[in-house]
Amino acid sequence: MKIITFSAIKGGVGKTTLAFNYGEWLAKNGKHVLFIDLDHQSNLTQTYNIYDNQDTVGNIFLDRGKVKIHEISAYISLIAGDMHLDDIERTIENKTNKNMFLYMWLSDNYERLNLGKFEYIILDCHPDFSTATKNAVIISNAILSPITPSEHGYNAKFNLEERINELRKEAIDYSTRKSYVTTKLFFIANMI
Repeated sequence: MKIITFSAIKGGVGKTTLAFNYGEWLAKNGKHVLFIDLDHQSNLTQTYNIYDNQDTVGNIFLDRGKVKIHEISAYISLIAGDMHLDDIERTIENKTNKNMFLYMWLSDNYERLNLGKFEYIILDCHPDFSTATKNAVIISNAILSPITPSEHGYNAKFNLEERINELRKEAIDYSTRKSYVTTKLFFIANMI
């Protein structure tokens, strides 16, 4: 299973569009894809005409356990975004393990929800480096970050690199001192 996160600190750079297109392309090539919408705007979820407000990705962070996996097609499934994910993040901001909720949820539910059937998990993040984004970074094999041709887009590149390196030092297994952050960061020139 490959876990790929679409993330950027700047908004409007095409994260959701690229995540959607990449997942659809994988599915058309016979790969089973699970989308996880970590953006409280829930645009990826709404692209598939899903407007759930129960059993969403928010329950992963509230440790309620019940999360619905919507089957969109034979090859695409989706965990719906939560319009209140930003509020949920504020309620857990003082928890020691706040950056590990997604890691633990995947581990705890891997067999029960048959997550092994997915060849790709694609996460779409909000344009920030919030708790949900940190959770995505920790579980990812790769981060794809769109960059637009502007001064702010270019500066956001360095901001994201720095924040990931800080998280790499912070999110460690205390007994081994090894980082949970093993992802590789790739930048995608977009809107050129």
